[in-house]
Amino acid sequence: MKKLLTAPTLSAFVLILALALGGCGRKEAPQPIAEEAPPVITAISHTMAGNVLKIEMKISGGSYGLGYQIDRAEIDPYCKCPGFWRRYQEQQPTKENLDKENFSELIPLRAPDVEFAFRVRAIDALGRFSEWSRVIRAKADPEAFRN
Repeated sequence: MKKLLTAPTLSAFVLILALALGGCGRKEAPQPIAEEAPPVITAISHTMAGNVLKIEMKISGGSYGLGYQIDRAEIDPYCKCPGFWRRYQEQQPTKENLDKENFSELIPLRAPDVEFAFRVRAIDALGRFSEWSRVIRAKADPEAFRN
């Protein structure tokens, strides 16, 4: 009787089995299925009072909780453009924020001679982000620092 499983046949069989088992299925974490639209910033405005910037925004959409992120950058004095963006504030998505539509944030500016840029985006509890808002440029009033 002949030997059916020789070394080359056995190694080919193991290679095919490894490829078949390693190549099936998705190689990522399961993604939640959400019926609701991702969060969207529908309106954003800002006001300056002395050295305090007030950002007001309206957020709609999202699932299981809403929050937002605010990034800040210093305006480069030579090119008049934003520098490196850094996270300034993050409001974690919470279920209580689903009932809110209007959000606001007060940001004190502590450098009288520096112009800052801010941008905002919304996030829901599923980790879905909105697009970044338009850039908000703000500079503190030097009179607010005189005593």
